[in-house]
Amino acid sequence: MDTRHLIDRLAARLREAGSQPVAHAVVEELWLAVVDGSLDSGERLPTPRELAIELGVSPRSIERAYEELARRGVVVSRAGAGTFVSLAPPSDEDRTRHEQFAALCREAVERADALGFDVDDLIDALAEYRTAERAKPHP
Repeated sequence: MDTRHLIDRLAARLREAGSQPVAHAVVEELWLAVVDGSLDSGERLPTPRELAIELGVSPRSIERAYEELARRGVVVSRAGAGTFVSLAPPSDEDRTRHEQFAALCREAVERADALGFDVDDLIDALAEYRTAERAKPHP
């Protein structure tokens, strides 16, 4: 995918994202681009700074997105060379699972919003839940 098309696709996603964090929207859109074959394994992504300037967002948001994609094994960064797609398109089952998870996340954000809470409140509540779960003794 040429860089201009990628930037246009990400910009459209950010316009639709509403209150969704920039990093999350970028992760989701880049993941979908790999899934639908728009981004090929080995393809070089723009630097976080280049992409942030083009999208009018914080470079740190793009860095966080790339870090999350690297954690998931979707991209790999090579010092001095850049960030590259490193994942072959997932199976239909993996793609469906991811799409269902993304829908669940959107639903949770929408339901929290309807109750008067924002995304940060939801993230804080999930962090508290995780901490409580980790503190429980496991048999």
